[in-house]
Amino acid sequence: MMQDSEALDLKSRIEGIYWRPYLVKLFNHTTLMLFTLIIIYPVVWMVLASFKTSGEFVNNVWGVPSVLDIDNYHRAWELANLGRALINSLIISLGTVALVVVLASIAGYAFAKFRFRFSAIILLVLIFTMQAPTPVIPFYVLFVRLDLTDSYIGLILGIASGSLPLSIFIFQAFFRSIPNELREAAKIDGCSEFSAFMRVVMPISGPAVATVAILTFVGAWNEYFLPLLLVRSPEIRPLTLAVQVFFFQYGRVEWTDVFAALSIASIPMIVVYVLMQRWFIQGLTSGSIKG
Repeated sequence: MMQDSEALDLKSRIEGIYWRPYLVKLFNHTTLMLFTLIIIYPVVWMVLASFKTSGEFVNNVWGVPSVLDIDNYHRAWELANLGRALINSLIISLGTVALVVVLASIAGYAFAKFRFRFSAIILLVLIFTMQAPTPVIPFYVLFVRLDLTDSYIGLILGIASGSLPLSIFIFQAFFRSIPNELREAAKIDGCSEFSAFMRVVMPISGPAVATVAILTFVGAWNEYFLPLLLVRSPEIRPLTLAVQVFFFQYGRVEWTDVFAALSIASIPMIVVYVLMQRWFIQGLTSGSIKG
């Protein structure tokens, strides 16, 4: 009897060890699916609502539209002047990405490969500023005195200043994973430090550049506070402000047009992420391995 009970106990342990990985995997996949649905459903609902007529939106809030009404997109595009706002957002976002990538890559390389006085303290201060609130009044006074209101340059500089700390931290973590032997080999071949950085380090830093570019682009594209603070002219107005003005003019009457405008504003971000998601994931994980 003792042997039989020990055999049953051993069998149950083996079965438990065999099934445990599958139960863990099932739990993980179920949790991820639930989170995915929670995130995706509002976006899908917004897009479906943008194709409904006003009457169908009121009578069939949660359902699929019976007929795709693209007139909502035509009205939103014309009434909100989304064409001009789209160009403004592209100029501001791409300009911010270019400025941040250049400055953050150089600073991140310096923090990763050089040791200078107070470097650790300066890096900690930069990391701290990621959580610090924006000093609104000094910020506004500074930009007014520099005559940077109602200008692309002012918006690009303002948004880039808020994106630099995180971008420098990402580049610094990535550059630490690159072996120093690559730099030394380039310098032996006659390259200066800057030439080694441009010719050797940056060409293999695609994941970090893509990560910073995506985060900066999405942040600049969605930026609302700075344009609200610095922009008064409709000619400089980005999509976020254009959609807000359109909402206050027509949102209480035509919700479907507002959802169409929001869908148009979301398309560039989705396209950028889909095209660069592989590089984005690599950039987030590469810095975790120190070379």
